[in-house]
Amino acid sequence: MENKRLKLVQSFIGKPFSGSPSPFGKWLYGTVVSVDEKSIEFQFTVRKEMTNPLGMLHGGVISSMIDDCIGVNFMVLGLENFYPTISLNIDYFNGASVNDTVLVKTELIKLGRTIINFNALVKNQNTERLIAKASSNLAVSELKIPF
Repeated sequence: MENKRLKLVQSFIGKPFSGSPSPFGKWLYGTVVSVDEKSIEFQFTVRKEMTNPLGMLHGGVISSMIDDCIGVNFMVLGLENFYPTISLNIDYFNGASVNDTVLVKTELIKLGRTIINFNALVKNQNTERLIAKASSNLAVSELKIPF
């Protein structure tokens, strides 16, 4: 059976993911670098409105980038039910500044019947430094995915 969600995201490789069903994801304006069912990579350019008062990429935006990328990775699994995030644990290491390019890479760790676990790494491509690493759990719900 063809995975239409995977094919949709793959059609955006090298382009901003304007096909996202998430309005917030569209605001983040990530470019799809690579995608398969087990891992995705998105690049983001740090914009001024993403920064804290010191001009560094805001921790909440880093968290949002991670959560949104994990959401895309979940989406391309092609499952029928929605699995909302029930935990997102992040370790922050370094920052990023306006106009820096940030790469978020997710990895499917475990696909269970009721819980899905992902890891994510966030790197500053300008400095090659690790910005953050994360682990997230998603739990099955009764909600059906409409697309």
